[in-house]
Amino acid sequence: MSSGNQVSEPAREGFLYQLWLERDFSRMTLQTVDGHEIAILEKGVRNYDAGPDFSDALIRYQGRMLRGDIEVHPVAGDWYHHGHHHDPRYNSVVLHVVTMFCPKDFRTLRKDGALVPTLNLDSYLENPAEELQETDEEISPPLLGCRTCRLSREPEGVQWHVIRIHSDKRLQTHKQQFAELRSSQSWDQIFYLSVLTALGYAKNQLPFKRLAQVLPVETIWKYIWNDPPDLALKKCEAYLFGVSGLLTTKIDGGEAVRSYHTTLARLWQAFPERRKLDPLKPELWQFFRLRPANFPTRRIAAAAVIIKRFMEKGFVNTLLQPLLTFEKKLKKCFADWQGKFTVLHHPFWSTHFRFETVHQMVGRSDVKIIGDDRSQDIVVNVIIPGLLAYAEEVEDGRLKNLLQEAYYEHPRLCANELTRQMEAQLFSDKSKPSVCEYAWQQQGLIQIAKTLCAQENCEFCIHPFC
Repeated sequence: MSSGNQVSEPAREGFLYQLWLERDFSRMTLQTVDGHEIAILEKGVRNYDAGPDFSDALIRYQGRMLRGDIEVHPVAGDWYHHGHHHDPRYNSVVLHVVTMFCPKDFRTLRKDGALVPTLNLDSYLENPAEELQETDEEISPPLLGCRTCRLSREPEGVQWHVIRIHSDKRLQTHKQQFAELRSSQSWDQIFYLSVLTALGYAKNQLPFKRLAQVLPVETIWKYIWNDPPDLALKKCEAYLFGVSGLLTTKIDGGEAVRSYHTTLARLWQAFPERRKLDPLKPELWQFFRLRPANFPTRRIAAAAVIIKRFMEKGFVNTLLQPLLTFEKKLKKCFADWQGKFTVLHHPFWSTHFRFETVHQMVGRSDVKIIGDDRSQDIVVNVIIPGLLAYAEEVEDGRLKNLLQEAYYEHPRLCANELTRQMEAQLFSDKSKPSVCEYAWQQQGLIQIAKTLCAQENCEFCIHPFC
């Protein structure tokens, strides 16, 4: 406790961010301010851009697994004082973390009307947050590459055993998320939503997810089914861009821009269900600090290509065919899957990245709309766990075994900052560009980093398995 002086000011938000990351809540029985049980499975990654404080968190609330963002405030009312209830960027928030007094009847409401659970951090600290700050308690933010990492000192066989266990956990978590969606949605809609969310990368997952929810894939297929291929693709693009809210932007480009935009606008105006839909706000899409090649406009155009590819047989049947055909030659299956999500060229978006500007990628028409790295990531994080959930639903043990084999045979994905840091932390062999040979190994490293390293939960990393 502090010296007894009355503390009148709440803790700084920066201090609360450190508290949130440093303290271990995984072994506590947590309750929201209104008395509902909640579990923190992944605390999320600190967001230094506009929007919620932590992204890509995972919680269990009222029996459901929720993946989304976390917003932290010293005082619960800051949610409304800061205008988050009017900001669509906060429609991805799944947990509101607060301190100080918070009444049981306090409600955190998003712009889309959803009720967000509120957790009072003070209830699970030894002293109120503002007192901890006043006493200048040293709280170090978690750092990867810690020199005291216990797993790094274990024999290599133990290391890979632990990594495999956590890789299995990550796969099961992804599979369970698909199974939970199945209670209210078709398999085609689930795969469509998951693929579009993956196309959003980190900054545009929310608008892509919302786009898929507002405009279901069956609705798109219904109105392009009998059209010639070129017209079907154009209509698909028009519907997606129309619902995205980006088709209404002011056009100040050249003739190619105006011609393309006019075509899409005409098809969107003719869409029979246009007036039934509630398009997204253009400001929901993030372009800031993105490479132009990764702008959401190009990803939306790529989504149209992918949607059309799966129209004839649907997602499940189309994806199962190469697995069953090449079950003894999984490399061919992986190549087939990857090809279904790779988009090499587009007559407009190969040389443009915005509607409302003249910006062009002069001389760079070879830049893929969706490249190999993203398509491989979709295979490992969407296709395999999604089909695994399907196999369990239809009770097909052979299919389940094939998918698990595919998971462990898929070659490593493109390394990212997190996997590179974890490899450096755990392994001393610097002679290889990457220690990991398979994607499951990288998935295990990501799971350890997010669920253990981020909370400095070193003991739990080793103890249960050694």
